[in-house]
Amino acid sequence: MQGLIAGQVGPSIPDLQFIVNEDLATISWLNTACAVGSATGSLVWGIVCDRFDRVFITFFATLLTAITNGAVPWCTSFPLMLVMRALACFFPCGLVVVGSKLIMDMWETDGAPYIQAIHFAFALGGIISPQIIEPFLTAPTLENFTDKFTLSHVIHSNNVSYLTSNNSLSNDDSSNGTESDFIHLSLDGQVTYVQYGYLITSSLVALCSIPLLVSFFKQTEKLSGSTNEDKITKKDDAVNISLRLKIPVLILISIIFHCYVGMESSFANYLMTFCLRRLKWSKEKGSAASSLYWVGFCVGRFLGIFLARVLQSTTIMVTFSIMIMLSFIGLLLGSMFYLQPVVLVFSTFVGFAFSPIFASVFSWTEERFPPVSGRIISLFLLSSSTGGATVPIYLGYLMEHYTAMSFVYVMSGLSIFYFFIIIVVLIIAKVVSSSEARFN
Repeated sequence: MQGLIAGQVGPSIPDLQFIVNEDLATISWLNTACAVGSATGSLVWGIVCDRFDRVFITFFATLLTAITNGAVPWCTSFPLMLVMRALACFFPCGLVVVGSKLIMDMWETDGAPYIQAIHFAFALGGIISPQIIEPFLTAPTLENFTDKFTLSHVIHSNNVSYLTSNNSLSNDDSSNGTESDFIHLSLDGQVTYVQYGYLITSSLVALCSIPLLVSFFKQTEKLSGSTNEDKITKKDDAVNISLRLKIPVLILISIIFHCYVGMESSFANYLMTFCLRRLKWSKEKGSAASSLYWVGFCVGRFLGIFLARVLQSTTIMVTFSIMIMLSFIGLLLGSMFYLQPVVLVFSTFVGFAFSPIFASVFSWTEERFPPVSGRIISLFLLSSSTGGATVPIYLGYLMEHYTAMSFVYVMSGLSIFYFFIIIVVLIIAKVVSSSEARFN
């Protein structure tokens, strides 16, 4: 259901723009509102998670996610839509934080396949969502198209492309433009039915909250507060470390999440732009590369469910991190020599390599440094959201003001740094584990 919600936003942007009668530069602040809501939610739900019943919190967050998401297209005032969009991103964080903790409580250190499964379900929802919302969208037509708008300035986000002027790669730049700087979207007719598309997805989300409420009243085991911590059974390879050492380890893991989500978000957002600007591809070829990326991503998350059953989280982390590095290096070489098949192949591999990392790092942390509390999950999600918000901005600036090759340069460099941090964390865990064994 979260995937359905996330996947419908991009395709519906032109209709939301029509509802509030704002230009593309203004409507893009919906992304900023979502980032603020996600960051705030990561902090708040991490605190709430450890103090109240987690099944009820999940029900509450699910129900309010449905209500706030469904209300977004009914807001004819743009400030009100911004607030509702922020809330629609705030409450899903409760599902991620508390839901992840529930799985860790139920399956303890054996929960890796189930964490992989919920991440696959999210990806699947994101693929299905555009098909649900599409019948309710009013087809846009482009007006005021002049030569100053080129295909080299296309921002690809959530399977929707927007043509912008030379100064609109980021919110800060585009906010300085005038209305004439943008291509206007004219909707055929005066009515949009996107509200009903949102209503369908929100109704499905609301239905998912009912079993949670029933479970809350019928549960036989308490899954909240200190009871959860007492239930966790540590495996032999779990590491007992002091707070003085645990804090740096958690900071390093947060950096891993920051880099990973920054790479994932940037690659998905700028792959189309890179193909158009550097490789001089058509929009069709650029879309093919983006589609292959998402296919690889979804397939990888599905296989991750089964890999987590037969491989240790450490093995998955290291193997797929190496695949990320090699894929970006291959993409770099293919881009330097304009090798179209190479770019397409490694775009697919990048998606496949990205797919199991997020869940695997969660599982590894629970296995090696239990217990993972709601506050720790909150810290990881906050680091992830900052990575997704900042790295694309820096990358967009470099691509716009220097060279489109900055895309593969930054991605390759960041993947190497990310792999280095993973090795450092694994070494620390190994050293501490050896020290504990000698001490015992």
